[in-house]
Amino acid sequence: MSNPRELLQAHGLWSKKGLGQHFLVDPGIPARIVTAGGAGPEDAVFEIGAGTGVLTHALASRVARVIALEYDRDLVPVLRAQFGGSPHVAIRPGDVRDQDWAAIAEELGQPPIVYGNVPYNLSSPIVAGLIEAGPVWRRACLLLQREFAERVAAPPGTRACGTLSALAALWTHATIAFWVPPSAFLPPPKVDSAVLILERRAEPAADVGDPAVFRQVVKALFAQRRKMARGALKPLYPAAEALLEAAGLEPTRRGETFTLDELAALTRALIAARAAE
Repeated sequence: MSNPRELLQAHGLWSKKGLGQHFLVDPGIPARIVTAGGAGPEDAVFEIGAGTGVLTHALASRVARVIALEYDRDLVPVLRAQFGGSPHVAIRPGDVRDQDWAAIAEELGQPPIVYGNVPYNLSSPIVAGLIEAGPVWRRACLLLQREFAERVAAPPGTRACGTLSALAALWTHATIAFWVPPSAFLPPPKVDSAVLILERRAEPAADVGDPAVFRQVVKALFAQRRKMARGALKPLYPAAEALLEAAGLEPTRRGETFTLDELAALTRALIAARAAE
């Protein structure tokens, strides 16, 4: 394929700040990303944000099928021109937040491995949407802002943990594969990036009773991180102190100190308390 810089110049294109575009230009990174995600000859892949097609090319050379989504409609014809001779690669315009993951898995005949160079400004809704989509994808390999990736991978009970971390811990096994410097992108971002691997769990990592209630609990706990748990949970359940004690937890602790099992116990206590009302 053409050099990404030359490709953009040839079509009179440049990165659009409003879309958070930072095109991957380091020729060595795409193959490392594909390897980190574990995609092989029998796999089907869904790519988020194909950009100039550098990661798409690396994927297309290794897997059975690729659906590559691109939000920037100016780039779609550029991508289609590159992959017109590759029948196993489909270039589609669209917003990843609008995708029906179950329908994609059905179309591909298997839960896909999801790859993507994710815009920093959309990282949270994209990752949250994937986590909550259910077991309709197998693994995600995402290039993200390093700080964000580290937060998602942070286990409950650690200071970096937040709502997304807790959800990721419940539904996935999250790890950081490697770091990527700003120089790997055009234009270079002001921060380092990281490749995050999310391995989908067949079953949740803890018994939370109701995943929707678990989400309510962790969202309340981390909405006001400086508050003690009894204060943070009060808007969710007025008798928060009694609720925490029923779960065997100290009401003066902060949400970031709770392990996944403790968050699960708290969720089950809330479900039981509501049922008794």
